[in-house]
Amino acid sequence: MSNCKTNVDIMNSQKFAIQNKDAVTNQYIFNIDQMTGNISPTQEENSATVKSTCFVIMPFSATTEKHTESYWDSFFEVIKREIELQGFACTRSETGPYHMVKHIIEKIHDSDIVIAVLTDMNPNVWYELGIRHSLKNGTLMLLENGQQIPFDISSYGLIKYSDGISLANTLAKEIHLYINKLNENIHFDSPVMDYLNLSASHDSKIDKIYKLVLKIANEKSENQYNAQEKPNVKHNRILWVDDYPTNNESVIALFQNQNIQFDIALTTDQGIEFIANNKYDLIITDMGRGSEVDAGLQLIRYMKQLDIESIPPVAVFASYNAVEKYGNEAMRLGAIAAINGFSDIISLISQVLGVKS
Repeated sequence: MSNCKTNVDIMNSQKFAIQNKDAVTNQYIFNIDQMTGNISPTQEENSATVKSTCFVIMPFSATTEKHTESYWDSFFEVIKREIELQGFACTRSETGPYHMVKHIIEKIHDSDIVIAVLTDMNPNVWYELGIRHSLKNGTLMLLENGQQIPFDISSYGLIKYSDGISLANTLAKEIHLYINKLNENIHFDSPVMDYLNLSASHDSKIDKIYKLVLKIANEKSENQYNAQEKPNVKHNRILWVDDYPTNNESVIALFQNQNIQFDIALTTDQGIEFIANNKYDLIITDMGRGSEVDAGLQLIRYMKQLDIESIPPVAVFASYNAVEKYGNEAMRLGAIAAINGFSDIISLISQVLGVKS
C-alpha cells in the first residue's frame, strides 16, 4: 500500500469530510456527532475503555475510477470512527516490519469482530472473508446499494449502504444493532459455523487438527523414503528453499512450536550460501523457481560440489506435476524424498528430527 495520505479532514466541529480527490464532484460532509447523537470521547477516554478489537478487511488500492486508494482510506476512517464510538479498537492491514499474509490471518483470527467491505468484489477481501467464516462468528459485511454478491449470504450479517450523506448514519445504526445482537445471544453470522453447527472454540479445533495431522504423519511408514541412516539430530534447524514461502507457513509454525528453527531461502544461490555457512538437519526445496523449472535439481547438484564436512539430507516438496516429472531424477541425485502432500512433509520432518506427537 502506498503512503498516499487519506483525504479525511478532522475539524474542530468534529466534521469528517470524505471526498474522492480524483472525482471532485463526489464530495460529502458528515457531521457524525449530530447525526448519531454521540459525543466523541477524548483519545484518553477511548484508550481506557477499549476492551475489544475490530479488524476491517477491505480494498487497499483503486477498484474503480470512483473508488480510488484515497477513497478507500477515507472510507476506513468512517468505519473506524463508528467502531471506536462503540468501544472497540479498530485497525486494518498496513505495511510494516512483518509478513503481510501472516499479519492479516492473525488479525482475522484474533479480532472480536471483523468488518468485510464487499463493494466492487475485491478477490482478496473475499478470500479473507472465507478465512474468517471458517474460523468463527462475529463478522459484519458491507455492500454498496446496486451491487450484487455472487452467492446469497445476505442473511449472515450483510448491510447495504448508499455512498452519500447517509453513509455514516447507516453505519452508526447498523453497527450498534449488530454489536448488541452479539452481546445478547449466540448468533450465527458464519455460514460455515451455521451449516456445520460448530460450537467448539477455534483454539480447541486447531488443537484437534494439529493432533490429527501429527497422528497421521507419525503413522506413515518410514519405508516410503530412501533407505538412509537417519542422522543424529544436533542442530534442530531446517533450511527451506522456496520462492513462495507463504505456502509453507502452517507447517513451519507447527514445528517452530517444538523449537525447530527454520531458515528461508528464495533462490538457489541463497540456499547454497546458507548451506555453506550453517549446519542443518534437513534441506527442503521446491522444484521450479522463477524461469528455472528444475531449480530443485540444480540445488542438489550444487550441494554435492560444496566443500563442507557433511551434506545434510535434502527433500523435494513440490507440486504433484513437478514430482511426477522430476521426482525420480531428484531421488537419483540423492534426495531422500520427492513429495507433494502436507501430511507427507510433516511426516518426513518428524522422522528426520525425531519429533513425536
